[in-house]
Amino acid sequence: MKTTEPIHIREEIKNCIINNREEASAKIFEDMVLPAPTKNNILSSLLAGHHLLIMGPTGSGKTRLAMQVGNLLSQREGVRDCPLHCYSENTGCPWCDRLSVKETITIKASERIVRIQGNSEITPEDIIGDLDPVAAMRYGMRSSRAFLPGKALRANHGILVLDFLDRMPEAPMNSLIQAMEGDTIFTSHFDDKIPLDLQIIGTGGTDALEILPITMTDHFDIIELGYINDKQDEIKATVSQAVFREKDISVTDVSDTVIEIVRRTRSHNEIKRGVSIRGGIRSLELLNTLPKLDHRDSANLDDLRDAVVSSLPHRFELQDFIASIKTPEDVLEEILNELLGIKEDADEIISRDGLFALAKEIATKTELKKPLKYGFYDILLKRIHRFPDSELAKYHKRIYDSLYDEIDKGELDQELLEEIEFARKKRDRMRRYKKEMDEKALKIALESLEDVGVLAKRETGGYLLGQKGITCLLEMLFPYVMGKVKNSGYGKHSIGKKSPFGTGRIVGTRKYRLGDSYKNVSIKDSMREAIRNRRRKLTRDDIRINKKDIRSKLFIVLSIDLSGTMAELDKLWYAKETSGAVALSSLGYNDKVGVVSFSNLADNIVEITDNPYEIMAGVIDMELHENAFTNVGYGVRKAKEMLMRYRKSYAARHIILISDGDATAPEPAPDKFAIREALKAARKGITISTVCINQKTANPDLMQRIARIGKGRMYTIDQPENMISSVIDDVAQTRDFL
Repeated sequence: MKTTEPIHIREEIKNCIINNREEASAKIFEDMVLPAPTKNNILSSLLAGHHLLIMGPTGSGKTRLAMQVGNLLSQREGVRDCPLHCYSENTGCPWCDRLSVKETITIKASERIVRIQGNSEITPEDIIGDLDPVAAMRYGMRSSRAFLPGKALRANHGILVLDFLDRMPEAPMNSLIQAMEGDTIFTSHFDDKIPLDLQIIGTGGTDALEILPITMTDHFDIIELGYINDKQDEIKATVSQAVFREKDISVTDVSDTVIEIVRRTRSHNEIKRGVSIRGGIRSLELLNTLPKLDHRDSANLDDLRDAVVSSLPHRFELQDFIASIKTPEDVLEEILNELLGIKEDADEIISRDGLFALAKEIATKTELKKPLKYGFYDILLKRIHRFPDSELAKYHKRIYDSLYDEIDKGELDQELLEEIEFARKKRDRMRRYKKEMDEKALKIALESLEDVGVLAKRETGGYLLGQKGITCLLEMLFPYVMGKVKNSGYGKHSIGKKSPFGTGRIVGTRKYRLGDSYKNVSIKDSMREAIRNRRRKLTRDDIRINKKDIRSKLFIVLSIDLSGTMAELDKLWYAKETSGAVALSSLGYNDKVGVVSFSNLADNIVEITDNPYEIMAGVIDMELHENAFTNVGYGVRKAKEMLMRYRKSYAARHIILISDGDATAPEPAPDKFAIREALKAARKGITISTVCINQKTANPDLMQRIARIGKGRMYTIDQPENMISSVIDDVAQTRDFL
């Protein structure tokens, strides 16, 4: 079918849907598994003539769906030698207006859909068009022959697909707004507006609405895609899209397992972004060929492991705090073991929520932490019995009960029965027997927790919180911290959002200044400037330099009070938790965090790092200094010394001082010593904020003076649990000033 009469693109799409909805649906949703409400939303938006923004995770079919809307289009007649492919009846086109005779040609349906791949390097000229310098010199700047239309103009009377719209920088978005607001577009090259008839379909990730400005998203209807909900539907879709080269080798027996592995990556608590359907397709294709190497006609368990290890690890993304301690292969191995029924001993008895609670208890409860750390297991057993509601006590009881059940089920021989009967008559022997069972249960409990990584054995005896335990603490913090962190900030223009992460993308140009690097010269913009200035040779005044989105790094050192009063109300635990929260909040910004502690003097706890696991592992072992003084000044000095290892030009440097007390050392003037150290830090360009836990021993006036000297902020908190939000807020405000 050929369209000859002039018709707007959105009207053409509307007519296709109205005339035969079933056929139109088949063309748009070909081989795609989508919920009925989603299909209806897409069709209704197209009927209304609205632009679409299709959002979803990687591999959910966004681009495919956008391109398949083009299946509704048919070939049509257009003016020859017009890059906008106008109808012969159209007016206002500068290219058509210079033609004395408008000859027509047939434009194929496939040529009526134009795709722009979004990336940080795309410019407004790629979308609208740009001058041809040679033609401009020959025909003049205002001639239509000197202007090379961009993709948006070339998509006239067709569909413009903006793939990964959320990856485009600010300037191109400005130019797109014009195309979305009406039927014309203005360029600086021509005095009059150019007629433009477009159906725009954009695609973006799941967080596109957070990245794109409201002035852009306001022009779209939002369609959200996800992965296929029904497992059997996903198996069918995966098998139908896979290319099986070995026809005599079937993958039917393993397809269910492969898709289950893929689906589990999407719900795994340590994975930020799971595997898309593409991963399942590639795994099945490998399983179709691997048996051929050994002359087998079916895949086995080894083939399954080889296929998923080869095709899946690079297709999912770990949570930031997990990536520092595990590899994708480690997590995939855990998923495989779980699916195949291979579990650690502790996994069979304690749930994931139980592990979280147990990790936090070991980190926070001194009555259990100290005997566990130093290997005083007799004291630990007494405290387990003293605190039966603790998670460790519950876990110990489950082990104890399972041991007792095993004895009841057949391990009682005649000799043991006689011994137990004798022990029943002699209470001291019965107590001894029960104690042995108690100790055995504790030993098994601790060893099983060590096996899964909740605990780690010390060389000198005893246990510390292990890798899994620390990871659990970070995982509990992560959702709260991410809810507090500001992921984007507005740029200078209302249309774009400027990335606060310092991505280094080009965001514009400026005039050349002495000392600018020549590698940052924009040749295209420099030539354009020379043409505008009507010069045939490039001069220094014409040179344009690329401006990049660059943000200084921020290095933060938390200085934490370890004097005895910090034991009250779990203040020290909240200070530790705050350290982990700050480290997590810095992940997306390439910032780094360090920790020092102070009481009589001060110590380095964790050197400046971008690894949240190192921060949490370092602070978790901090202990209070009983009957110690509070040397605030030395805490500031130690933090300053850590930051002074890095030049001011390399990173902005910031101290956060956390204390609940007044300065009591060194004599005779501890307050003045603290002020002097704050002044020294400020002279080095280091900013200081303070967190004053408002207790009777606190000195808010001193903390306020230190914050004022350090050009920072003071936070007075009545409840220690508010410490995290205060410190995260301070870090966010400090970043805003960079």
